[in-house]
Amino acid sequence: MPHSAARRRWLLAHDTSTTVVLERDGVVVATARTTPPDDDVLVAEAAATDADAAEDLLAGLVHEAGGAALRVVDRVGTVPSSAWQPRLGDADAGPEQYYVRLGDTATVLQALTPVVQRRLAAAGPGAPREVLLSTFGASYGWDVAADGSWGPVRTGGPEQSPGARGGAGVAPDALPALLFGQRGLRGLAALRPDVYVPRSSADLFETLFPPVTADLLTYYLPW
Repeated sequence: MPHSAARRRWLLAHDTSTTVVLERDGVVVATARTTPPDDDVLVAEAAATDADAAEDLLAGLVHEAGGAALRVVDRVGTVPSSAWQPRLGDADAGPEQYYVRLGDTATVLQALTPVVQRRLAAAGPGAPREVLLSTFGASYGWDVAADGSWGPVRTGGPEQSPGARGGAGVAPDALPALLFGQRGLRGLAALRPDVYVPRSSADLFETLFPPVTADLLTYYLPW
């Protein structure tokens, strides 16, 4: 979700972060937001048109930091992320993410169905005939046809033993993190006993619900 024109003006006017741009022949080819130098310098919202621009941006940021370490918010899938990856240290293991609440779980799952279907198709043959998620107080399922197409989300009642049907159990407050968080099914299951899947279905659900990141640009830098 990009910055609006009004927010961009506010960002340029205030002094709690600095918007850095790299120009090539008078055209902006890379940018990032940074915090004032302290023990380290936070680098967020980095973007570049190509790898060379990303490298030049990083060189400029290192120079401007004056010896302070750079702490980079890695926007996975972007040009700077790919260009800088060999030099980035280990990511902070802390669960940094926005709070998410689902007002209508079935509607959200239905909207995500094409995404989940593509993940399964990309994993190759061997699709199940049913995919079942239980939040214990309610359950949600998809029927999968022989050609790999998915039917609409089915909403059901409590399902206390989803593993018996090859399904996954996810506590209702953990479902947003499963769908939108950076830990995925495997990471959440390692942290929470109320998120689990039987071994026979582990590969399936880890494919359907991998770690994901969100590209959300905000007025404040929340890191």
